[in-house]
Amino acid sequence: MASGVFYRTIRTRDHLELFLLSAISSLLLLRLYLQLTGYPQVGGSLHIAHMLWGGLLMLAALVISLSFIGARAQRIVALCGGIGFGIFIDEIGKFITKDNNYFYKPAIGIIYAIFIILYLLFNFLSRKRPLSSREYQLNALNQLEEAVVRDMDLLEKAQVAALLAKADQNDPITKQLQLFLGHVRTNGKHAKPTTKLRRMLNTLHHQYEHFWQLKSSTLLVRLFFIAEALFFVVSVSWIAADSVNDVIGLLDTAPPFSRGIIFGEMASALTAGFFALWGAILLPRSRERAYEQFRRSALVNIFLTQFFMFLRIDFGALPSFFLNLILLGAIGYAIRQERRLSMSTNQR
Repeated sequence: MASGVFYRTIRTRDHLELFLLSAISSLLLLRLYLQLTGYPQVGGSLHIAHMLWGGLLMLAALVISLSFIGARAQRIVALCGGIGFGIFIDEIGKFITKDNNYFYKPAIGIIYAIFIILYLLFNFLSRKRPLSSREYQLNALNQLEEAVVRDMDLLEKAQVAALLAKADQNDPITKQLQLFLGHVRTNGKHAKPTTKLRRMLNTLHHQYEHFWQLKSSTLLVRLFFIAEALFFVVSVSWIAADSVNDVIGLLDTAPPFSRGIIFGEMASALTAGFFALWGAILLPRSRERAYEQFRRSALVNIFLTQFFMFLRIDFGALPSFFLNLILLGAIGYAIRQERRLSMSTNQR
């Protein structure tokens, strides 16, 4: 999209996924809260629909994006905008029914279908394609901007250098940026973290590196993801089998839609299991490539398997949703650590 108007960021996938996952989480937590509290109304004689609060949060995200710069501001925009969109879209049942029925049963399925469409769109926007020279320059500038705020360390400096190495080496701007980068001071490899959060992250990083020094680490990770895949497939099969009994008993009255939910749930669970097993096979050769397969497995479960589960059992699908959400976060952290370690190795 390097048309002179839109320039791609290397953080596209992370930001769009954060937006989508925060939207889904906020919607489900809101519905759970409303169900537990008996759907209270705020506003006295007036009914203040919660979609208005969602709109307010999306407005806040827009204001932040137009007013502030930096990677941290972008993450807040993705999180705030996602939460707002989840609260906003929750009331879709009111606007697709004549009687403004919030409890319209297919609404949750329609909402999840919207999320799937958004995921496919976001996946298209964040697909891996070579950036233009100008985009590499702009992304390098963006990371230098963040370095001014946080004090650049060696790994951050290496990331900027890698971006500039992919830009046009004959371009004077690239040469000036490389010259500037050479004069940027870093905290040093063993600099003491300045905040409690940085100290906690450093401890977590060291624990991650220590784990992979263990002889049994590969086997343990393999067994975990294989067990996770088998558990999910078996549990979905068990629940689906129980539903099949009802469907078989009502073959004349049950619509094909009901059977389609069960078959879709099984097919998506098996697809997620395939990605998990393929990741387990790749693990000894490349941890980062294996993590990408584990990530695909979690995403298939979140955006497909959970879709069919919510259609069938509504909020009974919440525990498995949050389990996959936590797992996806852990996998994302592991992928970032592998890239950090790879960058650190290249610096030696």
